[in-house]
Amino acid sequence: MRILYLIWLLVLPLADPAHAQAGPNAKDTLIVGYNRTPPFLMEGNGELVGPSYWLWQRLAEEHNLSYRLVELPLDSLLDGLATGRVDVSASPLTLTSDRLKRIHFTPPYHIEHASVLVPVVSPTQRASRFLRSFFSINFFRALGALAVVILVFGLLAWLFERKRNAEEFGGGIRGLWNGFWWSAVTMTTVGYGDKSPRTVGGRIVALIWMFTAIIIISGFTASIASSLTVNRIGSASNVIEDFKEKRLGTIAGSDTEDWLKDNFFTKRQGYQSMEELADALESQSIDAVAYDRAILQNMLRQDSITRYEILNIEFNPQFYGMGLNPNLPLELRKKLGVSTLELTEGMEWKVLLTEYGLD
Repeated sequence: MRILYLIWLLVLPLADPAHAQAGPNAKDTLIVGYNRTPPFLMEGNGELVGPSYWLWQRLAEEHNLSYRLVELPLDSLLDGLATGRVDVSASPLTLTSDRLKRIHFTPPYHIEHASVLVPVVSPTQRASRFLRSFFSINFFRALGALAVVILVFGLLAWLFERKRNAEEFGGGIRGLWNGFWWSAVTMTTVGYGDKSPRTVGGRIVALIWMFTAIIIISGFTASIASSLTVNRIGSASNVIEDFKEKRLGTIAGSDTEDWLKDNFFTKRQGYQSMEELADALESQSIDAVAYDRAILQNMLRQDSITRYEILNIEFNPQFYGMGLNPNLPLELRKKLGVSTLELTEGMEWKVLLTEYGLD
């Protein structure tokens, strides 16, 4: 909390003299905007609940503040704070340099990272992806090239053996097939012994082919293993950059959307609520959801049939605070800041975070 307090001191702007002269009750009823951001602020049993709303209620009680709640989308909430139509945000807002130019904040009361939520891949889908990656166009190209090499050495062996070893490498198409069979058996080191060169030329071809086949098989095996490993790593998606070419959904106007924009995630899509994001993911309009990890974890807790999972990805660390209208009296803003620190340093706040899975 000391670190958060120092951050607040650095970002708290100085008010002009007109604001300093205004009293804390310069406005009879504060307009308190909120945006549902479970588990910090959500509806339960017909009323608002969550740590952020609990914090605002305690602040209002402590300072005897009269207020009226207004639900707004995130971008409208930010604009309302900047233009003075909204006085306080009961929802947690991420402190950013752009936002600090327009609105004021209480000290940060929570630190969060963004993460990625994706649909759960079933065993059948995993098997299908494996087969698609294994039997790819490159695999069949390599297999075709290998068949051509086997045919070449089988043809050479047949040319030497077809007359002096007609029993094993007889003439015509049948003999050519026998040469191909011998070449394949030799390459794989199976060694049935049903076909073997008898002539000097045939044995020289066989000797060359034995050493060549070792190199070819080693390279072919390494190529397949490398391809499968790359595909496995790609499907694991253990860094946010793996989603550069994916359709990522997030909340419009959020700090996560700004981060995705600044880092050139061109296929991002903004939505107004978590419900819209869940619907988009269900309908496959997007491939994944990128947003604050705690909010994604709450979405996961509501998923009773295990449709989603959160990847082990963390990016864009964020400091949550309450947004304040810059025109609020300086004295009131300071009181709200000090009280925020006092409340979030207490045991009741820590217990509340644990109850909502935010510890």
